[in-house]
Amino acid sequence: MCVLYTKCGIRGSWVEEGRTESVKNTGDPEWQKSFNLKYYFHQKQSLRFSLYDVDSNSTDLGDHDNLGTAECTLAQILATQENKVSLPLSPYHHSPGDCGSLLVRAVEVSDGTRDRVTLDLTAQNLDKKDLFSESDPFYCVYRRNTDGTDTLVYRSEWIKDTASPDWAPITLDCAKLCLGDWTRNLRIEVYDWDMDGGHDFIGDCNTTMDELAQGEDFQILQFDLINPKKVEKKGYHNSGQIVVKSVKIEQDTTFLDYVRGGLKINLSVAVDMTGSNGDPDSPQSLHYIHPRTGENAYTTAIRTVGEILQDYDFDKKIMGMGFGSKVGGVVSHCFPLNGHARNPYCKGVEGLVSSYMDTLNKVTLAEPTCYSQVLQYAADDAMRASNDVEYTVILLITDGGVTDFQETKQALVKMSKQPISVVLVGVGEGDMGALVQLDSDRARLSWGQEQADRDIVQFVELNKYIDPAKYNHEEEPPEARHRLARAVLQEIPRQVTEYMRKNGISPRVPDIPDDFQEDFDKKFKI
Repeated sequence: MCVLYTKCGIRGSWVEEGRTESVKNTGDPEWQKSFNLKYYFHQKQSLRFSLYDVDSNSTDLGDHDNLGTAECTLAQILATQENKVSLPLSPYHHSPGDCGSLLVRAVEVSDGTRDRVTLDLTAQNLDKKDLFSESDPFYCVYRRNTDGTDTLVYRSEWIKDTASPDWAPITLDCAKLCLGDWTRNLRIEVYDWDMDGGHDFIGDCNTTMDELAQGEDFQILQFDLINPKKVEKKGYHNSGQIVVKSVKIEQDTTFLDYVRGGLKINLSVAVDMTGSNGDPDSPQSLHYIHPRTGENAYTTAIRTVGEILQDYDFDKKIMGMGFGSKVGGVVSHCFPLNGHARNPYCKGVEGLVSSYMDTLNKVTLAEPTCYSQVLQYAADDAMRASNDVEYTVILLITDGGVTDFQETKQALVKMSKQPISVVLVGVGEGDMGALVQLDSDRARLSWGQEQADRDIVQFVELNKYIDPAKYNHEEEPPEARHRLARAVLQEIPRQVTEYMRKNGISPRVPDIPDDFQEDFDKKFKI
């Protein structure tokens, strides 16, 4: 019999998930029982398999002989091309596997939200908001939550000087658009884009996926845009109309399809080593290593992201860069944490943290704070190794106060066309206003007249999740690290699949072995 235990995070407790049936008189059991698990990209989901020789009908495991235990994470199984791993049982006599091994397989089960919806929207007769020209319209789509709040699910590009914009078709997951609920309310808001970010509201309308689906048979749908402030005005009918030219609904591929097809997620980390962080030897510094815990704000962010992403990278190499310090007497905005310019890769999270701590003793923190150079270096490195099964996440940790804001925007807009996501983690109490603008929640990021191809930036303030007095990888509340990891990483799967679709890249899904095809529909098979 095999007993499965699960644990989320570092300090979580092992919880029994279930037990297989017992198979009599065999040293090579094959169990029929499977276990259904929910997969979370932003969590480290540890699995423990304990095997027992069943001697009686007792449910007390202490009454049976333990044959060995094996451990792994769910991500480690999913990251293999055939979604299977062979785990040696412990304890063993002389070498791993000489007391047996356990073969574990996993398969994704659809939850009904894998539909993909393509909408082709235009508008007509929009209200004029600019004095000397027509509006520069863009739209946002919001879904209604069960608590009555709304969540932004899409923001379009803006189109200059027109009352009848024809936006590019968009493709959205039903899981994101309506959480698989076709009766859930969807609101479309239309704005006039302004360079200063103070976009003027034109009007909105409400619909559902059920209603939008009526346009799948080449039926054109029209919705009046209403501005509540104008409703009472005499003769007011609407502020224009949204026109749904076409709707296409098809079965979607998921992030796990790409993972199963060999997707490799590379991690690059850029650490702010400017003088505004404070003297590393001072307890008030953000770089101060606490003598008891050996941690600080930067190591907390590195571990939170790195320990999850490294399971999707077979070689566990993490590029570590610093910026804003004097190296050899000259201020550098991009230098390797391990000191090797030709090979700036560290071995795993621990190697990265070790290189970071060593660097603190070798450089002099300086000014100014510039992001663009280190971001561009990481992006260039990603593109040199880029292929259809590689994607890079750049984690930039900073105390804020960027001075090359326009150059950074230019770099991010360029990177939006590449297989890259950028996570900005703000530490300390510095000015985070520029980072909020780079996240660009209200309108798509732009540089001059050039718009980002897609949303690739996620900004998170560390202090909103973890008390600065408790920067401790082992001792901070596990739920705090869970919330931080969710905030930092929850958008990555969507950004990966969005990039792949935009570039016509299908997942390289291998054939399922014949002996595993049976009962496929029932299994998230372990």
